[in-house]
Amino acid sequence: MNTHTRSPKTRFEVKGWEREEHFHFFRTFANPFFNVHTEIEITNLYHYCKQNGLSVFLAYLHAATAAARKTENFLLRLEGDEVVKYEAVDISTTMLTDQKTVAFVHLPHHPDLHTFCHNSAEIVAEVKKSNRLFYGYNGPDLLHATTLPWFKFKGMEHAHADDPNDAIPKLAFGKLEMQDEKVLLPLSVRVHHALADGYHIHLFLQHMEASIKALG
Repeated sequence: MNTHTRSPKTRFEVKGWEREEHFHFFRTFANPFFNVHTEIEITNLYHYCKQNGLSVFLAYLHAATAAARKTENFLLRLEGDEVVKYEAVDISTTMLTDQKTVAFVHLPHHPDLHTFCHNSAEIVAEVKKSNRLFYGYNGPDLLHATTLPWFKFKGMEHAHADDPNDAIPKLAFGKLEMQDEKVLLPLSVRVHHALADGYHIHLFLQHMEASIKALG
């Protein structure tokens, strides 16, 4: 399992940060994580993918990664008593293999949606034939994502090791919901409260929505 970083990082100065007091407060918690369960409209993305022969699944992962890269708090990670900021992140997602087992798969980001979907589709095709648990890079400069496309959900709590330093944002996507002419995607977001508040999830969702609207 490769845990070396891919993206450059710099030390993030907590002293003088507007969240300095919040950071030290939540760092004392045994369980410093919080989840927000919501939904996001992906109508433009859905129709764009259908018209261009792209995977809707890969396209919303692309939008989520692009949004995280524009949200500073989603680039912050804990290293001991310090905070570091990565220049960028990729996404690691669960994937169902042909044997109906789960694999954790790194999908390198590319700014162009078509290129990302093409490259990722090739990785997915390989993973489906494999029975490995981890496929590709696995380090702190990632987002962790999973998708439950078979049923409607109103929220999800991620399984995790007892590690209060695990500051990697975790996303969960549910089954697409068709409401009149809208396509809605259930979404759960988990962040480390020492590094982010609900407002920063709001910023992430705004960036994701802007990326999706730009397709239409």
